[in-house]
Amino acid sequence: MNEEPNFKRIFLDTHLTKECKQKMWDGDIDIYNLEELKFCTERAKKVYGGYLSAMREVYGPNYSEFPDDPEVWARVVGQGRARRVYGIGSSDLDYLVTGTSSSVGSAPSQAEYQRSQEEVQVMRTQMVDLEVRLQQQLQEFMQNWRPPSS
Repeated sequence: MNEEPNFKRIFLDTHLTKECKQKMWDGDIDIYNLEELKFCTERAKKVYGGYLSAMREVYGPNYSEFPDDPEVWARVVGQGRARRVYGIGSSDLDYLVTGTSSSVGSAPSQAEYQRSQEEVQVMRTQMVDLEVRLQQQLQEFMQNWRPPSS
């Protein structure tokens, strides 16, 4: 299992039975087939099934070919209860998933700051391009302009 950890894998590592976890690590079961997975609780099975259904809704029948989607995960896990995630407690789930906080008055994250700086740079470039085009159009107009004869 040489892949980056994600919400899906962490959830499975903490909610599957010991035997099922070993099969998952060995690659002997399909983590997208709910029938092959043996969970410690029905609630865990229901949450994971909800995640797979939500991924199918977002990405279509080939959803398993897409990477883990933390926004879909946050939406499914955060429905109708405290937004706690195993291993991180009651930390701001929005911040962990998107890098932005849902808390009022919080300082922007480094990722959010970086994105805003990139957006500013794109806008500056667009403004410079627009200014150059306007100057070219004005010069062209002035070259072709003939005062009306009286």
